[in-house]
Amino acid sequence: MRSLRPILLLSMCLSAGAWAQNSAAAQPVVRACGHPAASPMSWDQDGRLSGVCVDAARRAFSAVGLALQVEAPVPWARCLRMVETGEVDVNLCGFVNEKRLEHAVMVEPAIGNNEAVLIVRRDSTLVYKSRADLDGLRIGMGRGVSFGAEFDTYLAQHAQLDVALSETHNLQKLLLDRLDAVITARLAGQQLIRNMGCESQLRVLAGKVVEGPLFMQMSKRSKHLGVLPQLTAFMKQPAQIDWLQGQQARVEATYARLYPPAQTKLCER
Repeated sequence: MRSLRPILLLSMCLSAGAWAQNSAAAQPVVRACGHPAASPMSWDQDGRLSGVCVDAARRAFSAVGLALQVEAPVPWARCLRMVETGEVDVNLCGFVNEKRLEHAVMVEPAIGNNEAVLIVRRDSTLVYKSRADLDGLRIGMGRGVSFGAEFDTYLAQHAQLDVALSETHNLQKLLLDRLDAVITARLAGQQLIRNMGCESQLRVLAGKVVEGPLFMQMSKRSKHLGVLPQLTAFMKQPAQIDWLQGQQARVEATYARLYPPAQTKLCER
C-alpha cells in the first residue's frame, strides 16, 4: 500500500498557500492620494506616486494592520476632492487649512516640514522682507496648493493670484513676464528650475515666505478612522521619528539620481 505521507504533505502545502493568499486578500485596504509634484515629499515617478509621504504612510498603516493602496497620480486639486468626498481615505501629506479641517482629520505628529519660497526672473528687482512686499503682485500658484490658512487668505486678499495646473506652467508664465513671481516649495522649485535648464533665467529669492508642518490627513468619511489612536502611537515612537528624519535625506538623494538635468532644456529652445 502506498504511503499517504507525500499526499498529506502536498495537501498541507496547498492549504497553507491558499490560507496565505486569502489572508492577504482579506487585509483591509486604505486608499490614498497625494501631490504629484512636491519632491521629495511626493512626486509622479513613471505613473505612480513616490516620496517621503508615501513611504511614511505605507510604513505607518502596515504597523496597524492595513495595506496602503496609493492611487495613480492625479492633479492635486482632484486628490483633495477625493479625500473630501471619501473616494479615498487619506491625503498622504499637506498643509493644514480651514477647508481641509472641515473634511479631514490631521494625523499627529507631522510627517515633514514645507518651506515656501518665491521664484523670480533673474532680472527681477523684487526683495521679499514681509508679506506686504507681495501686495498687488501677480503671483503664480499650483491649483489646490495651500501654504496654510493664514497665508492663503493674505494672498487671496492682497495679491493677484494666477492658478495653474502645474508648477511648470507657472514657470513658463514667469519666463514670459506674465507673472512677477511663483510661490512653491523650496526644494521642488530648485529642482524644477534645474530640470528645465532655466538657472540663467530664473532664481529662488533668499529667505522663506512661510514655513509649516505637513500632516497625513484622513478623510472624515473613511471607514478606517478607528485606527487613528494606534496610528498616532506608532508615529510618535522614537524609532519611527528617527527613521523619518533619515528618510528625507535618502529620498532627496534618490530623486537627484533619478532626475538629472534634462539634456533638452526648456530655456535653451
